[in-house]
Amino acid sequence: GSVFPGPGLEVVGAAANTSVFENWLQVVNTGAFAQEQIGYNDYVYFTVGGRWDKNSAFGENTGGAFYPKASLSLVVSDMPAWSSSLLSTLRLRGALGKSGLQPGAFDKFQTFQSGTTTLGAGLRPANLGNDDLKPERSTEIEFGAEFGFFENIMGVEATYWDRKTTDALVDQQFPVTGGFTALQLVNIGETHGRGLELKFDWLTLDRENLSITM
Repeated sequence: GSVFPGPGLEVVGAAANTSVFENWLQVVNTGAFAQEQIGYNDYVYFTVGGRWDKNSAFGENTGGAFYPKASLSLVVSDMPAWSSSLLSTLRLRGALGKSGLQPGAFDKFQTFQSGTTTLGAGLRPANLGNDDLKPERSTEIEFGAEFGFFENIMGVEATYWDRKTTDALVDQQFPVTGGFTALQLVNIGETHGRGLELKFDWLTLDRENLSITM
């Protein structure tokens, strides 16, 4: 309710303008995830895993989505032959994996909206629908290294990543002559990105009751 005649009137029936609306949304996602890590002598670690998803937002012609991953980590400074007074920690790592982004709950459905006119209630086109709708998939490869100097008082971490996204979800305008004027979500996009991340740490103070890291 809105536009009340005076202060103190807070019930809907006292409003000049009243309206009723209701929204109901349900999304169902089922999936399975498995992962295994193998370590050798506490300095080599290999991890492999995968996730399978099936979402109610996927189109009728789309099955489930599988996202695998694998990573390898080598802690060189923990190897028996390692000896360095300057470089106290050295770790090399690499990873490859896939991930996904689901479409909206109703994007795959052809829907209509209710409306009122001077002639009465009616329906008008809303969403065009897409039975082939599926999640967008991103594949990313990552390499990194971690360095610790002077008993890890100073640290440097560097990571390079390269990501490619296929079947990206994009809002597309279809011919409005069919009556559906709203933008329709489709899998037509592809993006590619890469970057380098650097992190520096410095343990400036380390006492029994106080430590400061910059």
